[in-house]
Amino acid sequence: MNATSRSSVQTALQMAAERVPVVVACCRTAIGRSHPERGLFRLVRGDALAAAVVKSVVDRSGVDPKTIEDVVFGATQQRGELGGNVARIVALLAGLPLSVAGTTVNRLCGSGLQSLAQACHSISAGAENVQVVGGVEHMHHLPMDSAIDIHPQAFARSSRGMLSMGMTAEHLAATHGISRQTQEGYAVDSHRKAAQAADNGLFENEIVSTIGHDEAGGLVEAIDDQSVRRDASLAVMAAMGPVFLPKLGTITAATSAPLSDGAAALVVMSQAEAMRQGLVPLVRVVATAVIGVPPAMMGTGPVPATRKLLERAGIAIGDIDLIEINEAFAAQAIYCIQELGVDPAKVNVRGGSLAIGHPLGASGARIATTLIHAMGDMHARLGLATMCIGLGQGIAVLFERVEP
Repeated sequence: MNATSRSSVQTALQMAAERVPVVVACCRTAIGRSHPERGLFRLVRGDALAAAVVKSVVDRSGVDPKTIEDVVFGATQQRGELGGNVARIVALLAGLPLSVAGTTVNRLCGSGLQSLAQACHSISAGAENVQVVGGVEHMHHLPMDSAIDIHPQAFARSSRGMLSMGMTAEHLAATHGISRQTQEGYAVDSHRKAAQAADNGLFENEIVSTIGHDEAGGLVEAIDDQSVRRDASLAVMAAMGPVFLPKLGTITAATSAPLSDGAAALVVMSQAEAMRQGLVPLVRVVATAVIGVPPAMMGTGPVPATRKLLERAGIAIGDIDLIEINEAFAAQAIYCIQELGVDPAKVNVRGGSLAIGHPLGASGARIATTLIHAMGDMHARLGLATMCIGLGQGIAVLFERVEP
């Protein structure tokens, strides 16, 4: 190869690297229970949690703050302390340069993962490059069912009951023969894996220290997920009553993700920009996908979203080493695992949202953060994060670990 040819190849590689999105850092807060007396973050604002995690992820990444162009943050309840374009407010609270813009996105439960996907699309298009993405939710201060007024005509395409995520989980369990005992066994396993991960220090690198309060109201360092139960047992779960369909249903509080408060954030940029700043990428973002499904089948969204993503990436589900399926409900996670035909041993290896918690707008960024850290620790090449979404949607993002 002559000098001109080598120069052309190098130029082509450089141009390609300018369009490849990579994650250089990711972290999250501990996830607190949304409880008025015992919630870890009951006295802490949601925007303060988001600002703390944004400041931490920027510090951890080593990125030059002057190069950050945008903060893209997901939140489902965009009012009160998370209103007024909380992403821009968080950028100000975190001390980022005033030149850093901010936008808040809402794809309900998928908002945090959508923020990452949206930033990656921008990088691939050659637009905004260095970005901080993530999500936040405070389900105690801003309950998910408050101040919502869905147009009555929307129910013409699905019953009001089927727009309840709990009822869609009941529908999924009933129509696919997912027994209560199977769901409870899955939930116990989620708590077991999360407790083992915490006890073995596997969350230490992803959880940033923030301020919380104990049950007596005293200040504490919040570094542990509050909803993980080391005493989770089939016997205790069997005594619980159904939540959404009294007497007849199979979904209980134990097999539903707990209402939660928390935030998570990632720093994403082009591979070329990471090289220019001397930063070591953790993963490349290979592909993303979103899809709609009937609202009554809300929990099935990860299945067609993942299949769409696999087709785009040109790989098979068996090629993926680790998978995070957000556990909104045990029945929904079980259905997705079975329908996709994945090895359960690859799924939510450090526990899922049934144990860790599901702060809606933050959960996509949380599962991505947990997945990326697990990929690094376990030397996994490919990782998938996927979620079901209220009103009938699914989202999926595929990561490839960058060899150090």
